Parts: sequence; C-alpha cells; structure tokens
Amino acid sequence: MAFKEIGKKIQIAREEKGITQIELAKILGITQAALSNYELGKRRVYFHQIELIAEHLEKPISYFLDDESMLEDDENIINDEMLDLLTSKVKQLNRQEFSELDQFIDFLLWRKHNE
Repeated sequence: MAFKEIGKKIQIAREEKGITQIELAKILGITQAALSNYELGKRRVYFHQIELIAEHLEKPISYFLDDESMLEDDENIINDEMLDLLTSKVKQLNRQEFSELDQFIDFLLWRKHNE
C-alpha cells in the first residue's frame, strides 16, 4: 500500500471523527504541515505513528494497513525503531562481544560491496 493510500485513509478517518488537521496534529504532537504531508502521501508514516493515529481516531490499525503494506517497506531502509532496538541490544554487550559484533558488521559491509 502506498503512502498516498494510507494518507487518504487518515484523512477520511479524521473527517469521520469530525476533527481538523490542526486538532489531530496537536493531539499527535506534530505540526499541521506534517499531518497534511501524511494525508497527501508526501511523507512516510511509520508504524508507531499509525498506532497513535488509529488510537485517537478510534480505528483498528488494520483500517490503515493491509498485510502487503507491512511487507512493502523498503528492505534497505533502517528506521528509528530498528536502530533503537539494535542500540538497546548492543548496550548489553561486553567489550569482547562488541568487538565481535563490529567485526561481523565489517564482514557484512564487505560482502555487500563485493557481491
């Protein structure tokens, strides 16, 4: 599902709820311009943002997403949630384990550039 389709569903759900972009943006802690860009499909909407939108517009997450949209996410994009998860795991490693992880990452990068 393209961002435009998700954005259109956000707009429809917001209008059904009878609230303005400004009101919803304030609830979500974002600017009206950011919400407008979501609705127009000009800005990527991450899953945690869709969760908040769904909660405040009283819609199930499935209203905004289908199974394909979850798989469509570009495999080469690492988002903030993924980095946060990895960072929390890395912080649990000792120096030796960290060194091994660093070497493994170097190997993955080498392999990627030599395929």
